[in-house]
Amino acid sequence: MRLGSFILPSAGATPEQFEQGFAGQNPIYYQKGLRDAGRLIQQLEDLGFDFIAFSEHHFHVEGLEISNNPVLLGTWAAMQTKRIRLGQMGSVLPARNPILLAEDLAMLDHFSEGRMMAGFARGYQSRHVATIGQNMNAFPTTATDPEFEEHDRINRELFTEHYTIIRKAWDNSLFSHHGEHWQIPPEGIKWDHPATMHMAPGMVGNDGMLKQVGIAPQTLQDPSTIEVFTPFTMSEDTIKWAAGEGVIPVIFTPIEEIAKGCLNLYHQAAQAAGRDIPWGRGVGHFRDIVVADTDQEAFDIAASGMGYIWNRWHHWFGFNEALRYPGETGKIPNTHETIRERGYALCGSVDTVARKLEHMIETLNTDLIVPWMGLGPASIDKLLKSNELLVEKVLPKIGIELKQFKPTLRKEFQGDLWRSA
Repeated sequence: MRLGSFILPSAGATPEQFEQGFAGQNPIYYQKGLRDAGRLIQQLEDLGFDFIAFSEHHFHVEGLEISNNPVLLGTWAAMQTKRIRLGQMGSVLPARNPILLAEDLAMLDHFSEGRMMAGFARGYQSRHVATIGQNMNAFPTTATDPEFEEHDRINRELFTEHYTIIRKAWDNSLFSHHGEHWQIPPEGIKWDHPATMHMAPGMVGNDGMLKQVGIAPQTLQDPSTIEVFTPFTMSEDTIKWAAGEGVIPVIFTPIEEIAKGCLNLYHQAAQAAGRDIPWGRGVGHFRDIVVADTDQEAFDIAASGMGYIWNRWHHWFGFNEALRYPGETGKIPNTHETIRERGYALCGSVDTVARKLEHMIETLNTDLIVPWMGLGPASIDKLLKSNELLVEKVLPKIGIELKQFKPTLRKEFQGDLWRSA
């Protein structure tokens, strides 16, 4: 099985300090958050985790999600590591310039010597998507939006076109694109530069006008082998799209009946697209996993970490709906007990977590779990001990060995990696 950590780098502050306001702009808290994240990242590499991934959200002066640039955070992490892969959960495509993002991810791939993995999200936070993406008329996708149908259509349209552009940039030395939102390159650009005509044939037409463009550098990895993820999803349309594209959706709900429905849908859509994969595979699952010497100690650690962040922040965006049982009506209690009792937070002693994890793996036939690690309010030392117990005690108890994805570099690369010198 593979484990890949979704790291939410909050301010390094206590719940009481968060409540005082503007924790995200306090440089002391941010430096502590980076220090804790650095310790965590290096531990995860040593323990054999497959990847780490960061989110993209902007304007987080509250301090609960200071992760405005996941690619830059990945570059910071790459300089501290040598094996673990670096990803995003995810870059919010409808509000991003796809050409710049394709370039940034390619650079991260080279900086990390081929350890980049990509994650693309549609965006649910309105102040972020509507502000950053205003020139593209981007809207967030939230089920509570009174204009959900139209805004969701625009969001998905942008997401799909931006993804297509990124793939073209990675897959082709030169490319053009003529879509609903982008003309690449735009018409009327004269570029009869003699060096370009000689060194990049095909970029310019016989009339001296720009016909195609290309990014440099391209990815170090063979682009057809780069793993791509789309996180926080239970959307039927997103799951079908992911199955057709060979993208890995990370399912948010822990409710077995709903999760199995997502797996059924992905499997059917993958088969329809000619991808013969076993049921349950090609899909990841989010969880909060905390292991301690006793159940109660693990409950307390989880409640002070993801419990605080989820219940204070994420519930407002409808995250508790991912915990709703089929046919259940009424308000979902916004407590950490709810998160734990409904199976999202797998917390407890070694024996307790082993039992819960074994049931999850057998029920969902999964080989990829993405623990969501809410750095900041929880004790970093207790989180590090939890990860150690998970890998060294829990997984052996249920016969699980960790494996890691092996990147495939472009066949034309025969040289030395930059750290080899």
